[in-house]
Amino acid sequence: MTNHERAGIKQERAGRTRALLVQAAGEEFAHRGYAGTSLTRISRAAMATIGALTFHFPAKHELAEAVCERGCELTRLAVAQTVDEAHSPAEAVAEITQVLAGLLEKQPVVQAAARLSRELPMRHDWHDAWVPAVRTLLAEARRTGELTEEGDPEMVGVLVACVVSNLELSALRAHTSPTGVAWSVRGRLAEAWEVLWTGITSRRQGRPALGGDTSPGPGAEARAAGPDGHTPATEQPRTPPGPDDSTPTS
Repeated sequence: MTNHERAGIKQERAGRTRALLVQAAGEEFAHRGYAGTSLTRISRAAMATIGALTFHFPAKHELAEAVCERGCELTRLAVAQTVDEAHSPAEAVAEITQVLAGLLEKQPVVQAAARLSRELPMRHDWHDAWVPAVRTLLAEARRTGELTEEGDPEMVGVLVACVVSNLELSALRAHTSPTGVAWSVRGRLAEAWEVLWTGITSRRQGRPALGGDTSPGPGAEARAAGPDGHTPATEQPRTPPGPDDSTPTS
């Protein structure tokens, strides 16, 4: 084996270790926040030594930045794909929130990026990965008449941000609930959009449906369904948030 081949194998192994550390750190930061996260727990979860961790990330904040960078990368890719596949700007906004709900529900590194961006000034802020796209789409929706004449794109953007903030908190509560009951992030989104889009989108355009169903049929059953085609989250158990375990553990 040549020195070049040995260097390539070593570099590949280091890349895998780094990726495992970022993934394990995403789990920890998502569950415990920055202050409560232990580097020892991260190294154990990634099956790496503390020496390997500090080789790749000399400081805890550098590891947090790497997690945020990865979470933002996943979010930008998902948002860009959603915009490309949507039939209209307003539909794209609705679908983007559904995509964000899925990421916050299933991707710990995205949950961590959202949480860390709230707790600390991060170079890779999670909100920058989707807010600019939503603002651009809302401005276009106003120009094309998808929003009501009274609909102010800036105000609608604020409402969208509030909805997503609720999703972030719901994802956090899924980890911190003292009873262990998982919150349905997507269910809460369906309920919020049922109210939000009915009020701000043009009646002639209709409300963008989530989950690809753009033409719900008439009748009580169709009206009872949420915008993602599921029963509204009012049927979900509402569990009060539990305390955040933020005590550092070594």
